[in-house]
Amino acid sequence: MRLQLELPEDAVRQLKDLMAEAGIETYKELFSNALTLLKWSVREVADGRVIASLDAKRGVYKELAMPVFDAVARRSPPLPNGRGSAAGDQGAKTLTEPRA
Repeated sequence: MRLQLELPEDAVRQLKDLMAEAGIETYKELFSNALTLLKWSVREVADGRVIASLDAKRGVYKELAMPVFDAVARRSPPLPNGRGSAAGDQGAKTLTEPRA
């Protein structure tokens, strides 16, 4: 299957910069990696988890907020522990042990 996109010059420049930074050589490889990450992220959010960047040295994390995650969380049934929403504070959060 062939896909064609029309993007502004700035977006193409950003894609090429990202590809160079990540060592990605083709748009096919870029799309494959992006799709893999999005599929995994959507499954995690649907299971009530958040997608975040962890600073293990300081014990804090920053949640990634994206409209697609909010939509997935709204469509997912709430979990018994009250979790299940990806929406929330985008700032760094301190890690805590799970409560029983």
